[in-house]
Amino acid sequence: MKIMTRDFGEIAVEEQDLITFAAPIFGFEHLTKFAVLMDDTLDGEFVWLQSAEDSDVCFVLASPARLIPGYAPTLPDEVVQTLGEGTYELWNVMVVAEDFRASTVNLKSPVVFNLTSNQAMQTILEDSFPIRYPLFQAEKEGAVC
Repeated sequence: MKIMTRDFGEIAVEEQDLITFAAPIFGFEHLTKFAVLMDDTLDGEFVWLQSAEDSDVCFVLASPARLIPGYAPTLPDEVVQTLGEGTYELWNVMVVAEDFRASTVNLKSPVVFNLTSNQAMQTILEDSFPIRYPLFQAEKEGAVC
């Protein structure tokens, strides 16, 4: 199928590759189908989460596994209840600043992907992580926890 994207124009996406949000992204409850778009030159550190239903809605996500040493939150029970058993991967929503190195990520409310079922949800962690964590501070400090 073809979807219109905010940043890349029209692209082809296999329908089975779409991610279904079993619980919505906060503030975007009306959208449930998203495509994960990657740029191979970014080495898997960042992806675009593009809505397949609204071309204007696209989030930039950062991989905490690759960028934020020590980020190992405890997932709430509702994640397994909502997404089911499987292999999980967490990504953090970015706020991209004009000066990219001033960009922040939301460590408190990651997007959780169940790679087994192709479902996802955004959750709020009980752990005391910041909502606006300076992404490139992790490089300087080496860890967030």
